[in-house]
Amino acid sequence: RRFEFRFGRQSTATMALRRASLLLLGHVGATSAVAAPPPSLCAAGGAAVGTCSQVGFLGWRLCPAAPSESQDCMMLRGEPRSDTFLLEALLHSHADLPEAVFTHIREEMVLLERGGARECDAHAPASFVPDVNCSVPVLGPDDPSAVKFDPQQDDRGCFVNQQSNNNCYDYANDIVTNTFAQPGRGSGVCPPHTRPCVPHTCDDVKKAAVSDGLVWVGADLPKDLPARGHYVSLHIWPNSNFHWLRMDSNKLWSHKPGGSSVRNVDNNGKIISDPSKADVSPWSQHCGYLLATPSKSTITMLSLGESPQALIV
Repeated sequence: RRFEFRFGRQSTATMALRRASLLLLGHVGATSAVAAPPPSLCAAGGAAVGTCSQVGFLGWRLCPAAPSESQDCMMLRGEPRSDTFLLEALLHSHADLPEAVFTHIREEMVLLERGGARECDAHAPASFVPDVNCSVPVLGPDDPSAVKFDPQQDDRGCFVNQQSNNNCYDYANDIVTNTFAQPGRGSGVCPPHTRPCVPHTCDDVKKAAVSDGLVWVGADLPKDLPARGHYVSLHIWPNSNFHWLRMDSNKLWSHKPGGSSVRNVDNNGKIISDPSKADVSPWSQHCGYLLATPSKSTITMLSLGESPQALIV
């Protein structure tokens, strides 16, 4: 999930930073909690990274409050005082989260603070794409041969420019909505601001996605491209949230964990050829595959007259 903590002007270090988002990636809902960070909160943003995870808890992301300044976000991770403060704020504001979520965060915080024993390639997100129109929705192609892992070109580069407003379900469907789309919300399975829209089980999320226009394919790995649309893979962190991957034209898989950047590797830094065997823990349960066709999918409720920001809940 993504959680927001709104900070006042407490010190020089925090003057320009008003929103902190937890990079716990998958199904996302943002809420707010007022808190006053210690003056040294941002002092150690360059701490060593001790985890190679691509999904799950990766650290804390601090962003300016104004959406237009979202490219100025910075990461905090591996600094015990900052980690402890933000975790305490999360515990206070989201006490109803499953204990498994907090256990996972604590485990990853330990790895981050130790610096870790493994070396891994740093994931370099694509650069901001200038002079593009990201008015939503931005639909990708129905032609499966045109679905490519190319963040700066895919959907006009809007998964880069609007990174923090789109999640794994947006990316898997190849539709930029700027709403952090939730399975079932676009087709009216739940009211716009319900969180979660459906229980986090394979069956419930699959049915919600089918309601949105996706087509259930089955548990077997697709070997060939479909005639139209593209395949997606559904993964569940039991009782916590969901994650989706997308099959590209080269028959390899890519994904966009929550509000983070698009990538084509798993937690071990391996190219993904079989999602059922990829390490995307803690999304440990592989549910199967569906067919997504951008022109037929209904994953946003913008047609009901709500602004994109109003639906990021």
